[in-house]
Amino acid sequence: MTDATQSSGGLTPEVIDVFARGLYHLANVDGIDAREERLIQEFLEETGSDLTLEALKGSAFSPVEAAMVLETSHIRRVFVKAAVAMVRADGVYSDAERHAIGELADAFDMSNAEFGDIEQEAARVSLD
Repeated sequence: MTDATQSSGGLTPEVIDVFARGLYHLANVDGIDAREERLIQEFLEETGSDLTLEALKGSAFSPVEAAMVLETSHIRRVFVKAAVAMVRADGVYSDAERHAIGELADAFDMSNAEFGDIEQEAARVSLD
């Protein structure tokens, strides 16, 4: 198993790619907002990724792929928490967004209680 924190940015390029595509996909569920785009751009810059928002627009994302790449429960929790906090950045946590993130939690074998705890933690995160 590969350590998800090998690169200088703290995450491997493969993990950064799945995070970025996943965040973009989830932000776009109900129409991507400028605040969500800004947060994804900041993530790309902070991790030193060569990915661009333009490249993410045409990319595919699968919760099953994310489960294969994000192998540890810790990195999965970090991703779900970041996703919930990001989709809330526009002030709306729509049913469609919650459903899409719920599918991800299912792919990660998270219990409803664990997912609920992560949602509550993410609700307390300020991304502004």
